Amino acid sequence: MKLTSKWLLWFILVTVYAAVIGGLFYYNLFKFVFDTKLQNEMVEMVRFRVPQLVQGLAAKPKQVSFNEANQMKDILQNDARVKNIIYLNHDGSIRWHENTKFMGMSYTDYNNSVGFDSNAAVQAIRSGLPRAILTSGGDTYDMAIPLLAKGNMVAGVVNLTVSRTAARGLIHSSMIRYAIGTLIMIVLIGAVLYLFLLLKIIRPLVSLKDNIEAVSLNNLALDYPERKDEVGDVAVAVQGLLGKINEDIKGLENVEIMSLEKEKTWWKAVFAVTVPKGTRALVVDENNNVLYTNFELKATEKRKVHLLDIFDGRQQEIIQVVGEALENPTKVLRGSVMNKNIKCTVKAVQLPDDAGKNRIIVVLDPEK
Repeated sequence: MKLTSKWLLWFILVTVYAAVIGGLFYYNLFKFVFDTKLQNEMVEMVRFRVPQLVQGLAAKPKQVSFNEANQMKDILQNDARVKNIIYLNHDGSIRWHENTKFMGMSYTDYNNSVGFDSNAAVQAIRSGLPRAILTSGGDTYDMAIPLLAKGNMVAGVVNLTVSRTAARGLIHSSMIRYAIGTLIMIVLIGAVLYLFLLLKIIRPLVSLKDNIEAVSLNNLALDYPERKDEVGDVAVAVQGLLGKINEDIKGLENVEIMSLEKEKTWWKAVFAVTVPKGTRALVVDENNNVLYTNFELKATEKRKVHLLDIFDGRQQEIIQVVGEALENPTKVLRGSVMNKNIKCTVKAVQLPDDAGKNRIIVVLDPEK
């Protein structure tokens, strides 16, 4: 997998992980904010009417006043979020209900016949604090808001069934905005990071690869501009490696040259003892390159002298004899060739393989 693919995969995984974690955090934050806002608005709506309601409770402890009834109807009719309202005395009996048949009924009787959504009213009477409990699978709040008289005594309770539809709509729209904002941020950050990756890492690496591929044995040099970063450090390391390879090649060439010089000295001594005076002899390798002769060769600019450089290109017999000698090690092969208008007997033999070096001795003996 290429670097860009790996980066893209990791970027997607990290951003998706961050987006999910952030989404959970913001969802709970929005839920808390909007639900708290809803509850506070309901509490403030009731507390705005507390003085009038407490006054009515004090004037007629057992019977709801006309003003109190109007206050309950006003809450129910003017706020679509309020689905139901029950006005309770401090003892839990129903002071006002939309259905007049329940008015005056005790808390226990109403709870047994119709049923409260929760015990929020009981908690509000006991604690003197507003209570809100989720009901209907999270679609509504059962809210109980105590009406406090002097001395923080609970004079009564307003029990509301409040819809969460508006709050859930706000949470949903806020999450959509969060998702859109997160997507835009991911795209912008991803584009900037990819541009940095492309310009500072990918392209320099591709250029370095192309320069390395252009290196050959004839030119062991890396043509790469200097960089003050990790890619530049890699280029310097590669250049250093090429320098060491170049030195090793030169060392091997020097060793090979020294080895050939020693071999020439050795062949000179061997020919001086074994080859009669006036007889020409030479040593060639498996490629018919001449390694040593007991006669002087004409000056040539070529680094290596081929067997055909000495003999006329039409003298194919000598090549044939040498080729047969190469195929039949230690066997002496014979033939004839014209050398300087003198017919000579050719003898060729391949010596036993010495450490991978094939050497063929060719002797040219003039015919009498």
